Amino acid sequence: MNTNLIIVEGIPGSGKSTTANFIKEHLEKEGIKAKLYQEGDTSHPADYESTACLNEGQFNAILEKFPARWESIKEYAEKKGDHYFISYHHFLDTDSSLVEYLSSYDVYELDLDTFEDVSYNYWKEFVEVTAFSDDVYIFECCFLQNPFTKFIAMHNAEPKRLENHLKKISSLIAPLNPLLIYFYQENLDQSFHHVYEERSQEWREFFTDYHMNQGYGKENGLKGYQGLVEFLEMRRNLELRILEVLPVRHLLIENGEKDWDAYYVQMKEAIK
Repeated sequence: MNTNLIIVEGIPGSGKSTTANFIKEHLEKEGIKAKLYQEGDTSHPADYESTACLNEGQFNAILEKFPARWESIKEYAEKKGDHYFISYHHFLDTDSSLVEYLSSYDVYELDLDTFEDVSYNYWKEFVEVTAFSDDVYIFECCFLQNPFTKFIAMHNAEPKRLENHLKKISSLIAPLNPLLIYFYQENLDQSFHHVYEERSQEWREFFTDYHMNQGYGKENGLKGYQGLVEFLEMRRNLELRILEVLPVRHLLIENGEKDWDAYYVQMKEAIK
């Protein structure tokens, strides 16, 4: 293998999860050890999921507010630099009030300056402490999608700031010779509409609210389904432009035709 890291990106429903699983199975058939981390994986080594980030004062305040949970909070808390990180999924079945409190300090709720620093350092930690040998790590959506939603959807930051952040992470992962597989659709409305109708009402409401009532959506007056399409078209165009200037090897696949047999051939050739 000529890479230790494969990243799969694209809009929701574009085939990221299916592709990531296909790549893992393909590599294992070739005798290569593959480690897959998908969206929402609480053990992800480079992207925080369901994790609170607190400064010293906030951490001490939580210990005071939940004295009965002092031991378990201490057990799951990890101090890195000036911050404490607590994976609050550990408390989902035992203390909903603690989970609710910790979720308000989620990494993805941080101010953008702190988030940028925390995100960069976690990628740095992943590269520095992981014994890669011949293992291949497969990540889904944590390189482009998650920073994009944080920088642009939530904070309406300047695209150049997102681009610079991704360039810094690209430099970190360069020794892994990463391959990024990016799915896009020329007719995004047609592709996304099918996904939008298939997903639950809860998902549609959350996805719409997140993209319409924060940063970019609010600033640009986006509304409803058509607002989502407008946002996703902007995201596609900007991500494609950023990919052109990132020092990361990438494979672009226009998968609007759903010809997966042909796409899999392209991917297998790219990851040889």
